[in-house]
Amino acid sequence: MMHPMPQIPKDDNLKCTPYDLEKPTQAWTRLSELFELEDPLLERTFFLEGYDFSSNVYVVEDDGFTIIDPGNDYTAFLQFFDLGFDPAQAKRVWVTHGHFDHAMGVLELAKYKAIREKAAMEVVMHEAGPEELKKNLEELGFPVRLVRGGETLSTGRFQLEVIYTPGHTADGVCFFHRDSGVLFSGDAVLPHGLSAPDKHGGGRLDHLLFALRELLELPVTHLLPGHGWPVKDLGKRVVEASYEEMIKHMIGAEAEVSCEVAARHLIGKGLLVEALYCADKALRFQPGDARALRIKVMCLNDMGRFEESLVAVSELEALVGTSEDADPVFVKTARGYALMGVGRYAEALDHFDALLQENPELKDVQMYKGMALYLSGRQEEALDIEVFQEEFVGRFKEEFLKKAEARKESAQNPSR
Repeated sequence: MMHPMPQIPKDDNLKCTPYDLEKPTQAWTRLSELFELEDPLLERTFFLEGYDFSSNVYVVEDDGFTIIDPGNDYTAFLQFFDLGFDPAQAKRVWVTHGHFDHAMGVLELAKYKAIREKAAMEVVMHEAGPEELKKNLEELGFPVRLVRGGETLSTGRFQLEVIYTPGHTADGVCFFHRDSGVLFSGDAVLPHGLSAPDKHGGGRLDHLLFALRELLELPVTHLLPGHGWPVKDLGKRVVEASYEEMIKHMIGAEAEVSCEVAARHLIGKGLLVEALYCADKALRFQPGDARALRIKVMCLNDMGRFEESLVAVSELEALVGTSEDADPVFVKTARGYALMGVGRYAEALDHFDALLQENPELKDVQMYKGMALYLSGRQEEALDIEVFQEEFVGRFKEEFLKKAEARKESAQNPSR
């Protein structure tokens, strides 16, 4: 089940929860014990549950301590170091984004004498993170490492990838340990809903969709979110649920919709990756769904994934005669287009010629035939096709005018 996206409150003033109403939180817990699972990273990772104005905090005990999201709770590290850990071992702080509930705890850490005097604790954050936080850390003498995404960070024995995940804020990142499938997701993925884009922090809904699209490609097993309980084994499913909820928001659906309906709306918005995802999901539940196969073929051809399209076309072709969506004209046209895409022009022309022999008025097929002829070096024959000639000349004229305008602008502004 997917949950609605939280709304950004109209009143930006924060209201504090009275102390006697605050719920008790989980004490520092080793994740391998919480999950009842033997895993090298989880065995060395401690978790402290967050509360209203502080995120979850994670500490990896390896080559010193790597603190992932130090939160906003001054008691968090009092409790941690009371367990017998040495503050001087705090070597790194990695921040998933600059919201105060995730990042301000780094200033609490700076108050510890053993940390402050060494001033060697490195803070990693995205380059778009809050300037005030960067300034404060620099004034305190702590090294700040700015990342963009794509880097690999080390806790000692564990290597984690930095995944750039804007959307909730402009500076969002996740940290992924590929060997164990552990994703420290910050607020990019939460187990019980979505984080609304923070317009003051550069958040954007479309960026969040693209970030979730990237996370969907990762082999996530365990999810360690910024809020909510860590998720054992079902991390991938939580990422999928967040992605699907984003799809619903992109098409403006307030209730559950079928995959086919969602896909058609997404195609209209140019979101072919999401439309293909919806078609594939429909096919997982009903492999012989001709409507979903047709959508899949359309998306794959438009995305230039022609080899995959040819496989899907064959599946759709097997359903000709059993469903209106397995229309033989569509099947032959789609196959010809995909063949043209992989450079098999002669075979594509055979399909287009067969279709035009049955119905010479198919303008789309005439256009595709002209394209196949032109791409195969038979330009004169291509330009003999009126529909193709009109389209070709129109596009050539448009391109010519663009280049002429660019030359004119360059001549007027030689220094640019």
